[in-house]
Amino acid sequence: MTTRILAATLVVGVSLCAVAARAVQAQANVTPQYQPFPTIWGGVYTAAQADRGQPTAARLCGRCHGPELRGTDKAPRLTGSRFFERWDNLRLLDIVAYIQGAMPREHEFFVSGDDARDITGFMLRESGVPAGTEPVSKDVNVLSQILVTRTRGK
Repeated sequence: MTTRILAATLVVGVSLCAVAARAVQAQANVTPQYQPFPTIWGGVYTAAQADRGQPTAARLCGRCHGPELRGTDKAPRLTGSRFFERWDNLRLLDIVAYIQGAMPREHEFFVSGDDARDITGFMLRESGVPAGTEPVSKDVNVLSQILVTRTRGK
């Protein structure tokens, strides 16, 4: 009787090991689905937003960076290749938050969230990034997922 119990236990144990081994093998054969972060090249601002951002940038940033944000002797250019040197591989949230929280340097006032997003749209347009159908999001979770890349292929 004990031999039968031991044999049955052994068969059950081997069967469970075989099932577990197949499950591990099945998981190993599954290719994980990599979901790359969306980038600024996917249309993350609207033309209307960039149009609003141009006079806003001239008013709030122009004193130091120039009315078109092309730089002055006081402060660097904020568009074009300089934009990508500064922001490449960071998140769109980093740009909006920096404009809103750290500019202007004198801190005589703070830039509103709407103005910061409009200025971001203007900076993107002036840097050659195409407009899309949705404005720069107000949702920080969305902004934190959008990657700034120098080229479309990244």
